Amino acid sequence: MAMPEAARSSDSVPPLAIVTGASSGMGRSIALELARRGWATLLIARRTALLEALASELRASAPSAILTMDLCETGAIVDTVRGFLAANGLVPRALFNNAGFGFYGPFLEQPTDLHERLWRVNYLAAVEMTRAVLPGMLERRKGHVINTASMSTKVGPWGHAGYAASKAALVSVTQGLAAEHPARASGVHFSFVNPGIVRTSYFEASSFAPLWKRVAKRAIAPERVARAAVNLLERPRLQVCVPWYYRAIDAIDAVSPALAHRIVAAESRPLP
Repeated sequence: MAMPEAARSSDSVPPLAIVTGASSGMGRSIALELARRGWATLLIARRTALLEALASELRASAPSAILTMDLCETGAIVDTVRGFLAANGLVPRALFNNAGFGFYGPFLEQPTDLHERLWRVNYLAAVEMTRAVLPGMLERRKGHVINTASMSTKVGPWGHAGYAASKAALVSVTQGLAAEHPARASGVHFSFVNPGIVRTSYFEASSFAPLWKRVAKRAIAPERVARAAVNLLERPRLQVCVPWYYRAIDAIDAVSPALAHRIVAAESRPLP
């Protein structure tokens, strides 16, 4: 579906943000928050019907288009995204790399093909999406890439070996991009968001049932993460943790990495 003519790039239309993983959960909440603030959106995910329904809802506030893609097919991302943007005259001001999935269970129950899929969706898809839009942002000296990481990147929790590793790689590449292209010189910002436990369909996967019994009481709404992520467009910084007090793990880790690891390990084990 092409972007409506009124939403195409010009000085008189809203800025455009791309949101991956937009069909549900945090991605959907980010798109809704963007529309409330007057941003046009390009929604990317696998489920066309859900994308179309969301885009229809968003158009009450701001223009919206959809692009159905399986982000696990990373080799097609750059050409597909650049082709869609060029064909529709779209110029993205922001990219929210939000698509992701996880698995909860012992490392030896996480086969290699699962790790490969985690790596493709959680890390490589974000890399290729960034590769698709970053040259234009640098040329225009205006843009912001915001990556959804995880608090699991701070200290590896129980049962998240593949997921935490893929998200840690996403943090590292975000930091590297920020070092290569400092905003004061390039005009482009890079940020990553570390959510804690969020009440989304992510935890509906059967593997997460033992963990959910432990953590459900401290789960936060996806709208809270969305507000923090979209706030970065107005007040850019490299990292934000949601809830903010999760930053305490950094202080504990700085004093005693062993203590930080024990706390995280204990809080992430499944309840019997």
